[in-house]
Amino acid sequence: MSDVSPSPSRAVVARARRRRRPTAEATTCPLRPPAETTTASNSKSRVTGAEAKAATAWLVAYQEAVYAWDDAVDDLEAHVEKEKEPSPEEAKRSILRWLLRSSAVNRTGKKLNANIEKLHKKVLAVLQRGQEQDLIQMNWQRHGWISKFLGSPSTNSCSLGNLEQEKMKLIDILTDSQSSSTVVTIVGCCGIGKTTLAQKVYDDCYTRNVFNTTIWVDGSKDTTGVGLLSAVVRAAGGKPRAEAQSREKIMDMLAVILEGKRFLLVLDDISSHHNHESFLGDRSFVKHGSRILITTRDQRVAAGMNRSYIHNMQEWPFQDCWTLLCASAGLDKEHDQENLRNIVITIIQRCNKVPLAIKIIGGVLATKDPTQAEWQQVNESELWSLDLEDIPGGMKKLSGPVYMAYSNLPYRLKLCFLYCLQLPEGFVVSQHVVTRMWIAEGFIIDEENDCDPQDIADRFYRELVLTNLLEPEIGSADMTRCTVHGCVRSVLQFLIKHRWFGENKQASSIEEAGSLTRFRTVICKNPLADRGLDKVFMGRRYLRVLDLTGTGIRHIPGSIALVHHLRLLNLSLTQITELPESIESLRNLQFLVLRCCNVLHSLPEGIGKLHNLQCLDLEGSVPQLVLPSLVDLKQLTTLRGFIVNHKEVTEKDVSGWPLEELEHMNSLRSLQILKIDRVMQFTRAQEAALEMKSHLTQLDLCGSSSDPHLHVPAAEARRLHGVLNSLRPHGCLESLKIASYHGRLFPEWLLQLPSLQRLVLADCKICESLPCLGQLPQLKFLTITSCSKLRTIQRGRYTGSAFLKLEHLHVDDIENLESWKGFQAGDFPSLIKFHLDSCPNIESLPACLEYSKQLISMKVVAAGSLIVIGNLPMLKELIVQDSKALTTVSNLPSLEVLMVIGCSGLQDVKGIRCVRHLRIVDRELTRLPDWLTGHASVLQTLTVFGTEELLGVLIPSGKDWPAILDIEKVYGNLTDGSPFFTYTKKTGDFQAFGEQRDLVVRSVVDHQLEGWSSHIMARSFISRISMHNTIKWYLIPLLATALVLLLSMVEEIKVIGVFLVFFTIIACFWCLYFFSICKASN
Repeated sequence: MSDVSPSPSRAVVARARRRRRPTAEATTCPLRPPAETTTASNSKSRVTGAEAKAATAWLVAYQEAVYAWDDAVDDLEAHVEKEKEPSPEEAKRSILRWLLRSSAVNRTGKKLNANIEKLHKKVLAVLQRGQEQDLIQMNWQRHGWISKFLGSPSTNSCSLGNLEQEKMKLIDILTDSQSSSTVVTIVGCCGIGKTTLAQKVYDDCYTRNVFNTTIWVDGSKDTTGVGLLSAVVRAAGGKPRAEAQSREKIMDMLAVILEGKRFLLVLDDISSHHNHESFLGDRSFVKHGSRILITTRDQRVAAGMNRSYIHNMQEWPFQDCWTLLCASAGLDKEHDQENLRNIVITIIQRCNKVPLAIKIIGGVLATKDPTQAEWQQVNESELWSLDLEDIPGGMKKLSGPVYMAYSNLPYRLKLCFLYCLQLPEGFVVSQHVVTRMWIAEGFIIDEENDCDPQDIADRFYRELVLTNLLEPEIGSADMTRCTVHGCVRSVLQFLIKHRWFGENKQASSIEEAGSLTRFRTVICKNPLADRGLDKVFMGRRYLRVLDLTGTGIRHIPGSIALVHHLRLLNLSLTQITELPESIESLRNLQFLVLRCCNVLHSLPEGIGKLHNLQCLDLEGSVPQLVLPSLVDLKQLTTLRGFIVNHKEVTEKDVSGWPLEELEHMNSLRSLQILKIDRVMQFTRAQEAALEMKSHLTQLDLCGSSSDPHLHVPAAEARRLHGVLNSLRPHGCLESLKIASYHGRLFPEWLLQLPSLQRLVLADCKICESLPCLGQLPQLKFLTITSCSKLRTIQRGRYTGSAFLKLEHLHVDDIENLESWKGFQAGDFPSLIKFHLDSCPNIESLPACLEYSKQLISMKVVAAGSLIVIGNLPMLKELIVQDSKALTTVSNLPSLEVLMVIGCSGLQDVKGIRCVRHLRIVDRELTRLPDWLTGHASVLQTLTVFGTEELLGVLIPSGKDWPAILDIEKVYGNLTDGSPFFTYTKKTGDFQAFGEQRDLVVRSVVDHQLEGWSSHIMARSFISRISMHNTIKWYLIPLLATALVLLLSMVEEIKVIGVFLVFFTIIACFWCLYFFSICKASN
């Protein structure tokens, strides 16, 4: 067959395959980073909103032109690919028909090529116009920007400002059982740290010890009262149905979920009292000392609530602002700080001491050299006085720093960030998800053709986090899950209201998505059925991203072939059973994600023809009937859920894939191989050529799950060991998981992985010993679980410190583990968290831990033979649970939080002079342990979960009342978590809850009748709970009378008269007090 297109088309197709386009580094304002700045950019003293919008309009035009050009290239590439694969009927056609068809194909190719050339010229014209308007600088290299910025340290502002003092103040208010304020509202301007303060309160151990249930919900300006209620129900563990949207039904559901619980509900960033006042006005479900904490920048939200305490955020001290700016900018040298002192002072003043503005402008400064010239350029930027319309008044002071940070981004990073702005408000930006979307949208291009797109996308993501334009999600331990701050979103909203990226738009259902006229990304949430998918596919051929994760989809129609520009298809957590054969038409598909599709039973053969596919993720799904050949998918970088078959590559076997198909996949970065025990000969394992995959950083090697009492003959164990030995990976590996492996020894290559940071050994029930893992120089995370026959964990003969960089150690479900051998002082020097679970025969902890200076958290669960925990100088948090043999906890001088759960044998607790929070959970105890008395005076909170018998001895008439009398706050709860009583030392208040209230009061009163003198404490209690308010109200007129009498003696004050008045008042007060006691007793 003749070629269907002239030579220019070949060049264009080649460019398309490399994903290269006409490019320019562009900014959307006259001011650019120093490498791009021209003299004209400094001539203005003020940038207006109109100029910013004009620049944005140019960028929109450029992006749309590039999209059109890129779509045309895709069309041509699909045309060429189609003609390379003649149909089976081709041979049957006559020569005349073949010639006619060839002529038609050639004409189509020429039209496509002409269109591409036309669009290419349009792109160049837009670029030229931008250059004439001083909006772009051609061929600007951004590598210096990246390398400089990635060296900047991350910033933690939680320890700055007055946050610690404000946190303790709020905790005192929230935990005050006598307070009438069930709602506490934090009010402040945008970016001042309201969410940070709420997070500190939410995460504090004091808070967690007081409230049995803690719930965090993000508000939204578009959320209705019913929507907010539904979000609270979901966060509390409920599942509100889509059809049950009435407020009454959801309130009833919430009341059932929270019944009998003392909870803290945090509602973050509530923006309008009109949307939420009906929910917050009805607080009948807030019982037993429960509280609601709200953050808002809207004064009306706080003013419109009854029984609400309003906390106004304080301005940060200047020194803390200085520290935050220097940390955000990576300025850690004292002489640099001194040289730039005057500029820093001015910048802080320009930021109005708002922490968010300081952090964001610090991210801008981090990309500059720490010289007066470069920092002064930022300081004198006209963007400080940026005048934008449609920005709420409270955000005006943020508009300059936020827009400057955006403008400072290189062009492609702008596209990536604006894509994040297009995602729904509150959407969690997960690194591995959003970077794939960026690649699918075409934002990630390797200009030098020497970097993997995923590497570039990951680097872009880190840059956005380090600029503080993306911020880590609440509770996230790393940067892999982030959100866009609501203030940043509001300031930059004008950039996306023109519906960039082909009118990306949030669709809540498939029917709604089908009604949109033009879009490139669809993320559906909870559609009711899949009947609308045909509407999505028909006539919308330029769709790039389709994410149906967690929806009710059961069937994918064959019309999906119409969206042949699709790059990313995510069907995770759906109920699909198969994919249509027409999926082979999606020649541009790069990411196919099918995680946890439990009923998926087959994959179409056409997947093997998707030559551009980079990711095939089947983790958690086990298709078994039909599996396509993967031998031609040499571009794969991620392959999860690769099931090994039983037979050689030459034999047909639909139970899995031949291991040999991995041989030429040298671009793999993440690989999960399942059922490796099916490989009968180690020579087959060698053919996978894992050692040749120099980009492979994540590897999971999993056997078949088995009976826990499985017997493996010695010969079989040797075979499995040989197979695993033959699966030797490249030394660049960073994460390794070996699971359900039934050999007796681990592979020799395990200690030859110098870059390994994370290691998981799970369900290796036959292995009797571990290699000397302490030799791995970069290991940070180690998990060993369900290795039944392992008896000792040995250090081995190794010079230097073992586990030099290990930070997290988790040992779980090893029933025969007895000891740690050979460890010495200096081992585990970096260990932060240690978790020991379900190891009933372990008798001691590693002795070397007493020398660890970093170990702050330890959890020990079901360690039935462990007797002593002690000599851990830096430990701050200790949780011991279901360890019946544990008798002693000692010499933990830094311990602040101690939780004892089901350890009734614990008798000796000493050397924990700093403990502040204690929780005891036990169904067997009838009295408090004797050791508690010695620590009561330093405790801030004591929380007890126990039987009525145990709690009964803690009331004022009980035998253990003196033991808790000096504790600041005591919380008694039944074993099901329902509150029983609270006691506050400062006020002397003792409050019983629910059905227990009458029982407690009656018990105290009956106990008093036995005698007056011997039960003065109980009578004191009765006066507190019965007459507290009476005394308070009578005291006011008495003091007022005294003041009037004293003022009447202004002329000639007689000392004797003053004393008489004073003693008369005191006498009246005490008469009333004892009268109240007697009345309460009767």
